[in-house]
Amino acid sequence: MHVIMRFAKRKGGQISSMESHNERKKEKYASNPDIDMNRSKDNYHIIQPQHTYRREIDSRIKAVGCRTRKDSVKMVEVLFTASPEFFAAVSVDERRVYFDMAARFIQDEVGKENVFAATVHLDEATPHMHVCFTPITKDGRLSAKEIVGNQKKLSEWQDKVHAHFVERWNFFERGASAMVTKRKHIPPWLYKQAQRLDRQQEAVMTALSEINNFNAPKKRAEAIQILKKWFPQAQKFTAELGKNKKAMDSLKKEVGEMTAAIDRQDKKIIELHAQNEFSQQTAKKQQKLLNALPKEELALREQEVDAIIKGINER
Repeated sequence: MHVIMRFAKRKGGQISSMESHNERKKEKYASNPDIDMNRSKDNYHIIQPQHTYRREIDSRIKAVGCRTRKDSVKMVEVLFTASPEFFAAVSVDERRVYFDMAARFIQDEVGKENVFAATVHLDEATPHMHVCFTPITKDGRLSAKEIVGNQKKLSEWQDKVHAHFVERWNFFERGASAMVTKRKHIPPWLYKQAQRLDRQQEAVMTALSEINNFNAPKKRAEAIQILKKWFPQAQKFTAELGKNKKAMDSLKKEVGEMTAAIDRQDKKIIELHAQNEFSQQTAKKQQKLLNALPKEELALREQEVDAIIKGINER
């Protein structure tokens, strides 16, 4: 069993839509058919936002006096869940303890004053919690990059969260570090979509495997209904992956061009460095020769040079 923690950086334009999702402010969520609105009443807060997300964020930034840009990341959203077998094995009270500990962990790491919402969702397939905070550093800067960090820092986050939970539930395993496996961070939306498609595919396969002479029409109809839901979502998922691949290919091309330009600059720098070294060595040799000449000889040579220059100017 594993503790699951995923980070997502949110810019200004994304904040309202994230609030709408987390706080269940819509009557229907076509983009996420896993949500069962009949069970939404069971959702609860570990940390209740006192105002809208945007107001919470803006008031914190104003209080600290952070500098911001149009494209600043103003909110970091942390998704907490666990292996499904964990939630199946523990009581409702223990489940709440798990989410309490998760919220406290984030507060301890980024500052209690920066965390403004922690919402537990029980109306989807697997219980999970969204924790939202303003990424303000200890010295008062707005920097999600510094707080969340790179792959090495993300691996350290996973080490810390595992140590935090294993004190109470010693059966939690620490997954292989991304520094070792070289796998990339999976954004929450992709993780949830893939999980949903996997479940639907399993449901289709189960319905098909249970078909026999007695229930064939019913099971076939059941499988078709699931397929009707699965197919457009699978197409959308594939399209999203296609967009990501195009973006990745474009970035790779840009990186390749930048690398080639850097290589050319490096080559030029090496050439200039070699020329500079040669010039310095030549200058040293000339200076050595000049130092070896008697002063009278040097003065005579200077007079001869002056006479040559004067003759050239008089022509």
